[in-house]
Amino acid sequence: MEGIVDSHTHVSLLPYEGLENMALAGVKKIIGCSIFFGAKHAETLFDHFHQMLTLSVKNAAQNGIRLFVAVGIHPMGTPVDWPRVIDALPDYLKMSDVIGLGEIGLHEGSQREQNVLREQLKVAKEYGVPVIIHTPPRDRMEITNKTIEIAAAVGMEPGKVIIDHADLDIIDLIEDFGAIPGLTIRQEGLTPHLLLNHLERFQRGVLNSDYSNLKPNDPLSVPKAVRYLELNGAPPEIIARIARYNAEEVFGI
Repeated sequence: MEGIVDSHTHVSLLPYEGLENMALAGVKKIIGCSIFFGAKHAETLFDHFHQMLTLSVKNAAQNGIRLFVAVGIHPMGTPVDWPRVIDALPDYLKMSDVIGLGEIGLHEGSQREQNVLREQLKVAKEYGVPVIIHTPPRDRMEITNKTIEIAAAVGMEPGKVIIDHADLDIIDLIEDFGAIPGLTIRQEGLTPHLLLNHLERFQRGVLNSDYSNLKPNDPLSVPKAVRYLELNGAPPEIIARIARYNAEEVFGI
């Protein structure tokens, strides 16, 4: 299919050749999410955001890909002076290439993580932007429940909440809240085979690779998943929704 959108990547950790290969495989738009593992100071994240909005946008454009950026504090890289980042977020949200906040959320579920998430969601609600929410590999039901509880208390519009790394264990929680499932394609989670077998349950979702060099990832996991679905008789209209149109709608791109 044409116009594939990869709705969650970490472009500062994506090699130039990865962008080139994504373009050759039909990816036209990507969302670059913030992550700086172990960030200790607000300036670290400010420099990280700047890199995505300059070098990464340029590199993507050179390959015919439109990069949109999500900024925010990842729970695995929360600086000591994190309130300074919160204060700066509105200025970033005024920039043309910034479409929302991400990747934010809970990893261990500590009170500090909850506080950081809550303050970011308040900003997102005020500015009416979507948020890309992290879910961890452990305690997923508990963490997802807590995340939804915080989002509901803040008053986030469910349709602007993308709860990522969705799988069979948390899809019902996501659906019951009315959030958008982020469909991260990788071998230790949601595989193309699993997606095909449960396509009806995931049809409101948005496909992504979650590419980074922090763990084994494949920048082509989204076009490969699309091809697998096509070859195995999945309805073309559902493929188009999860690979393009759902993401274009929720992110306004």
